[in-house]
Amino acid sequence: MASEELVTEQFKFFGINVEQDVLLKCVNLCEENNIDAETFIEQWMAFSLNYVNGASPNLENLDLFVRKEFSKRRTNASAKETTRPAAGKSLTVYGAKATSPPDSEVLSSYVAVTPKRVKIEKDATTNPNNIVPATYSPTVGSAKYASRTNAGTVVHSYGDEKLLQELGKANSSNDVLSLKITQVPNDDDEVYTKAMLGFELLHEKASTFDNHIRYISQYIMKKAGVKESTSVRHKTQTNVYVAGRIECDADARLNAKCVVLQGTWEESLSQSVPVDFDNVYQYSLFPGQVVVLRGINPRGDRFIAQEVYCDAIQPLPDHKFDIAGKLSMVAVAGPYTTSDNMAYEPLKDMVTYINTHKPHVVIMTGPFIDSEHSKVKDNTMAETFSSLFGKILDSLGELSNTSPVTKIYIVSNLKDAFHVNVYPTPPYVSRRKHPNIHFVPDPCTLTINGIHVGVTSTDILMHISQEEISLGTGGDKLSRLASHVLSQQTYYPLCPAPVPLDAALWAAHAQLQASPHLLVLPSNFRYFVKDVNGCVVVNPEHLTKGTGGGTFTRVLIDSDNATKRIAAQIVRI
Repeated sequence: MASEELVTEQFKFFGINVEQDVLLKCVNLCEENNIDAETFIEQWMAFSLNYVNGASPNLENLDLFVRKEFSKRRTNASAKETTRPAAGKSLTVYGAKATSPPDSEVLSSYVAVTPKRVKIEKDATTNPNNIVPATYSPTVGSAKYASRTNAGTVVHSYGDEKLLQELGKANSSNDVLSLKITQVPNDDDEVYTKAMLGFELLHEKASTFDNHIRYISQYIMKKAGVKESTSVRHKTQTNVYVAGRIECDADARLNAKCVVLQGTWEESLSQSVPVDFDNVYQYSLFPGQVVVLRGINPRGDRFIAQEVYCDAIQPLPDHKFDIAGKLSMVAVAGPYTTSDNMAYEPLKDMVTYINTHKPHVVIMTGPFIDSEHSKVKDNTMAETFSSLFGKILDSLGELSNTSPVTKIYIVSNLKDAFHVNVYPTPPYVSRRKHPNIHFVPDPCTLTINGIHVGVTSTDILMHISQEEISLGTGGDKLSRLASHVLSQQTYYPLCPAPVPLDAALWAAHAQLQASPHLLVLPSNFRYFVKDVNGCVVVNPEHLTKGTGGGTFTRVLIDSDNATKRIAAQIVRI
């Protein structure tokens, strides 16, 4: 028989805590219907998932549970009693009379008892675009997220005051702009190359990085007015210039005493030399950075640096912004659900915001189903990751009806549980097709009627910060970290990389063809919008932070053929 202890134990097995009055009613229901605690809880879980969206039991939904489940059982039981002959009564079998044995004996002798197949009825009120995944336990929303009081608050503003006043205004369905949005291809006119991942040859990988060192170092020398460089091992007591890539000669984090410079194959046969920075009073270095050093090398085994050159920032591309109106954009970065559940409440609120404000372009970066999420790692989902991603796409696809002016560009992320784990990351693939949704790889550069927008979903700012050493730089650290991306002309200049980087794909699709007008770099660092050498760099942070809500960025661009004006705000979800 059921008891309070047994019912409590069964509920706790599914992570559910119930109040005392609810617990007493559950025990009474078990006794009234002659079922044990385990069977009762199993029936409740099936009912909860199908009718009350996985909610915990309370007095109200227990009454609904009784009406839907036990009332049918009682009706069926009474019907059987009416049609069943009493034990010991005569039965006519093919014209002969026989005395029927008791029911239990009849069942055990003639009937193979099989459990009754229960037909699951779908609740007509269920939203077909609900993006809550099917699970074996109830999906309960985040209490911290639901109780937030700062939703919609603008926490940071940047740009022209007049544009900022217009930034918060919603567009109407008639504010249609003639937009031509394309992804900027690489030098081979490709947007993403098919590759055999994990089949890199070492000499090809070395050649790829050597070409990058040579190209960036020549750009630095040209910009600094340096005419020639020499081997990193060249013995000299007069000042010379050497070019190469910063490396760490230790198993620990980079520091000023373990910096090594690897030269190019053409000048140094890819040899490396330790570097002494005691005479340099300003530098900012990280592994993988291409630099040009001025100094001496008296014995050929240690280069004594006196100055560091690392500026290879390209000019902004020429643009002709031929739009009759102002371009409104939204940039948002995943994850899109809080860390304690898979209810996707922040994403639903983001969809509501898009539906209300109707921006022209929405850039969404992954992950959408974070492989590090606790609910993904504990295997409690009752459907595939691709199926859940399809629900998310369907929810975003509905915006084509309510916000027809909005185009959504989804940037892939290597952390997604349903996608390949490689960088650069290929665009998502889905059988669900929506006219307002477009998939692009990570990283990528989009051109919107002449405005170049660079996007990556990988936290390169945090990765560089964890390896960088600096001296005498002063100023703003976040601007300095962002400038490394621009000065190295690549979305991911760090080497070795803490991500599964494919050298061939990196060389083909992680390079900056030019400094973009707008650069979106989502990071765990605090949100910011900054002007870095003429490029507006935006960190929208993430839509969720733990169990609470995060932030996103909205941007308004107004430009003519000569100048452009950009205003941006960081908004709490």
